[in-house]
Amino acid sequence: SHLRYVVAAAEHRSFRRAAAALNITQPTLSKRIRELESRLGVLLFERSTGGARLTVIGRDFVATARRVLSDLSFMENQAKAAKKGDAGQLDIGHYTSLSMGPLRDAIVIFTTLHPLVDVNLNAHSRTDLLSLLDRGSIDVAIMLGESKGQDYAHMSLWSDRIMVAFPKVHPLSDRDFVYWTDLKNERFLISIRDPGPELEDILLSKLAAPGDRPRIKTINGKREDVLSMVGAGRGISLICESATGNVVNGAVYREVRDGNGPTRVGLVAYWRHNNDNPTIKQFLAILPTHATIPSPAAIDHARLRVNPRSSC
Repeated sequence: SHLRYVVAAAEHRSFRRAAAALNITQPTLSKRIRELESRLGVLLFERSTGGARLTVIGRDFVATARRVLSDLSFMENQAKAAKKGDAGQLDIGHYTSLSMGPLRDAIVIFTTLHPLVDVNLNAHSRTDLLSLLDRGSIDVAIMLGESKGQDYAHMSLWSDRIMVAFPKVHPLSDRDFVYWTDLKNERFLISIRDPGPELEDILLSKLAAPGDRPRIKTINGKREDVLSMVGAGRGISLICESATGNVVNGAVYREVRDGNGPTRVGLVAYWRHNNDNPTIKQFLAILPTHATIPSPAAIDHARLRVNPRSSC
């Protein structure tokens, strides 16, 4: 309060006007400034009937006082914002693509609404995400499907359509969508990296039968490596819709259906019950529980309209 009194008196050049601006009595303000001068052993103001004027030492002191008060105000605002989750740090773990889709949109919206929150994105395997979550190294993990863990709170999010990545010259690539039965004799390229194993489980649940399994070639490579092989005509693959923003030369994406419609896989947000980071609540409030994304066929057509030479 002493610093505020000195700065106010300097700005108004009058103890009386400064006291009125601070809504205190003039004797109170004068007493506080005298106490500060006595503690410092210097005069900060030259008093006269016409008002109060800063001494040379007083001018330097007020310049420093203004910086201190500004820093204190900033610290106070930061603390209040952090308490509400409007400032601080949020570590998000994921293994799904951020090339497009609701997760990417949610992160963009969150960082726009909460510019004081430092958002860190951590792309890891499912196993590593759970380990990081257990250690408190990440705040939220976004993963496909359910994961059992007694320390995890969770929230079901949107569902991603499963798409088939075809070579552009494949006979089925001209369709807007295909059925699982259309893929029975195809050669599938599936990455061993997440979410490859989950996509393989879906594939087996749709096409495997006693004595009859789909042809699957597992690839020790990233999603982009598998899609490049698809574009080169080495086979077809499965991909989550949110990853179809990856444009790969020679590859196109088409929805796959069964008798009940498009095949979907749900995404879930996980966090620890005892994590008291207030930014988590703010982020979860933005995450959608369902989403509609334009079909890859529509995206292909839109790209072709914009760039007729596109080979996506």
